[in-house]
Amino acid sequence: MTETFERRPKTGGEYRPLGPGELLDHDDRGLRVKAGLTTVEVTALAPDLFRVGMFPEGRPPRYDSEAIAKEGWDPVEISMQESEEELTLSTTAATARISLQPLRVGFRDASGRTFAADDEELGMGAVETPGADVFSQPLGSPVRLYKKRAEGERYFGCGERTSGLEKTGSRQVFYNVDPPSGHTASFNNLYTSIPFTLSMTNGVAHGLLFDNTHRVEFDLALEDEGRAYYGAEGGNVVYYVFCGPTPREVVDRYTELTGRTPMPPLWALGNQQCRYSYMDEEEVREVARGFRERDIPCDVIYLDIHYMDGYRVFTWDRERFPDPEKLISDLREEGFRVVTIVDPGVKADESYPVYVEGRERDLYCKTQSGAEYHNVVWPGTCAFPDFTNPETRAWWGENHKVLTDAGVAGIWCDMNEPALFVPKQSTMPDDVVHPGGGEPRWHAQIHNTYGSLMARSAREGLLALRPGERPFVITRAGYAGLQRHALQWTGDNSSWWEHLWMSMPQLQNLGLSGIAWSGVDVGGFFGDTNGELLARWTEFGIFQPFCRNHSAIGTRRQEPWAFGEPYESVCRQMIKLRQRLLPYLYTLFEECHRTGAPILRPLLFEYPEDETTYTADDQFLLGDALLVAPVTRPGIEHRHVYLPRGTWFHYWSGERFDGPAHILAHAPLGEPALYVRANTPIPFGPDASHTGERPPNPLTLRIHPAEGSGGAALYEDGGDGFGYEGGEYARRVVSCETSHDRVTVRLGEREGSFAPERRQVILELRGIEAAQSVLVDGEARNPSYEDGALSVSLGEEARAATVEVIL
Repeated sequence: MTETFERRPKTGGEYRPLGPGELLDHDDRGLRVKAGLTTVEVTALAPDLFRVGMFPEGRPPRYDSEAIAKEGWDPVEISMQESEEELTLSTTAATARISLQPLRVGFRDASGRTFAADDEELGMGAVETPGADVFSQPLGSPVRLYKKRAEGERYFGCGERTSGLEKTGSRQVFYNVDPPSGHTASFNNLYTSIPFTLSMTNGVAHGLLFDNTHRVEFDLALEDEGRAYYGAEGGNVVYYVFCGPTPREVVDRYTELTGRTPMPPLWALGNQQCRYSYMDEEEVREVARGFRERDIPCDVIYLDIHYMDGYRVFTWDRERFPDPEKLISDLREEGFRVVTIVDPGVKADESYPVYVEGRERDLYCKTQSGAEYHNVVWPGTCAFPDFTNPETRAWWGENHKVLTDAGVAGIWCDMNEPALFVPKQSTMPDDVVHPGGGEPRWHAQIHNTYGSLMARSAREGLLALRPGERPFVITRAGYAGLQRHALQWTGDNSSWWEHLWMSMPQLQNLGLSGIAWSGVDVGGFFGDTNGELLARWTEFGIFQPFCRNHSAIGTRRQEPWAFGEPYESVCRQMIKLRQRLLPYLYTLFEECHRTGAPILRPLLFEYPEDETTYTADDQFLLGDALLVAPVTRPGIEHRHVYLPRGTWFHYWSGERFDGPAHILAHAPLGEPALYVRANTPIPFGPDASHTGERPPNPLTLRIHPAEGSGGAALYEDGGDGFGYEGGEYARRVVSCETSHDRVTVRLGEREGSFAPERRQVILELRGIEAAQSVLVDGEARNPSYEDGALSVSLGEEARAATVEVIL
């Protein structure tokens, strides 16, 4: 990689690990140790969560960060022991061990497992650089942390990455950039930086968040030396250790710390269509007609930069879009929402009110000399908002009113690494000043948070402008904790089979790093796609948490019908399947909102004891009940699939498989390799063109029975607004127990005050073609049989119900 795309770290100086330490004081959460001019604090925030802070050069401890959402934690029962050689800080789940000769920190759980232990030789410390000044090192010396690598320890996570799921043996750079078109595995850092690793050792998990917003680097390749390296160009060493022991518990605690994914509006789960750009009103209307006339579901159409007046943010081009209010209103009547792009660059134009107001209120970034910092992006010469300033964020949010007044439903934050044109494919220089509303900082100190702060501004602005609606914000760039502000789209991919493959591990690692609401451009952005690639990408894309087809200016059009048959029918069938799966997806989003559990998740999340899952990164789970294995090469209809323990059924044929097993799946175009976990209810909605349609058809609970038991929750609410926070939701658990002679399905009592509009639910038991009797709460019912399934109609009632099928 060239320096243009990945700024190289500053070098020189001598690394000095911490020497001997001595206890200064302690309180009911942790302790403080001194080593020379460096202060180290170890704090138990929760029984399975520890925070470690190292503050060199006499700096006071400070933990505020854009990554951190939760600061007030419940009291933790701790005990502390002290000897000449070691201090220990114990909770009911784990113990932090602080060696004093020299000062090193490590962890041990109740089973005796040790993890996240400092390397005895190198530990943590800072680089001393003779003659360094404030400009070459904006906040002191580079800092480093060396951890022992346990035998067999394997690394995952790291947020938005190229290449495969596992990051063991790799070097990871965290410095947000806008990479050139056609990025490959050789491009290490992309648009978003999440300096977090999830480690697996012998089936047991722990996590580490290295919370530093400078340029950060992990070296997970020091296998021969038995260590891993975490370093930053400045600031302090602040890291959090998540003790696990399962991936689910790590991610749960991690997202409790950094913030949960908000509940989305239901329409945001529908199919979405975008292009850079739909150039005018007529083209937008034509695309909308294309979906409805061809019976292909779609909920959202995007407007890229050409809707603006000369690319000026918060304006409309009245020649291309003479009446945006009417256009958006007409589209809304047809079931479409409109989302508009917004970039951070504000055209430096004295006749442009947005620019003038920002300048008069002193809300832009500065040069060292105090002048307004300018660079070139789409509108030409631009100023850039200082989003570290709360006043700037409020002002930026208010400016969205010109869009929301026209009926715009959501905001798409782009170019917010920030990406600049001079020099080409660059970002903001380190020595740009963010005044911060009284706390000035160099850009080098906050670079990776710029995108998150812009997304935060948009979300807070939409909440203020439309307090009764759930904001929809999409962003290209961000930092740890981004999930509480916006969904992550992975930027400008290419119409390559290789990028289709890479989408899977990329989204899985994002999910392990807290960014569950994410997706890639279906069909690829750069370059020309073709019918087969678009169809196969759609087979994968409908299972993304965020499903949007997007392509670049000057490329071949790639709407679902662009390549004719058979590809149009395949895309239609797949998108209709997504539309029917929305009740299942929405339930997964609610689980994510409560617990942080990824929606699209790697197999290792559910089966951490099975190390075969660690390398199965070209397949994934949607929730815990659907296993998806897309085809990612042209001209083939078969592929290898690994099925973990349990019983699985092929979605299309109903064929049964008992895992763990390696199988050869037949996956012709239109029938991707899709497997359903036995005894797990999957809720299907009716066919619909968009989420605003409310057909009278019922909800269908589809189950593939097999000897054993299983179950799942079904969550519903109004699909928008915040009534669910006050109990306006409906949640019920559906379980299935199967023996050789009967299937028993129990619908738990409905929790919450929300009452669905439908009047009935269809229970569909796949693979049962005959039964001696069917009882619903002890009363006989007459089932129907169709397509190899038994179906029985149930009333939509709040009370519990039991269905017994005697085989």
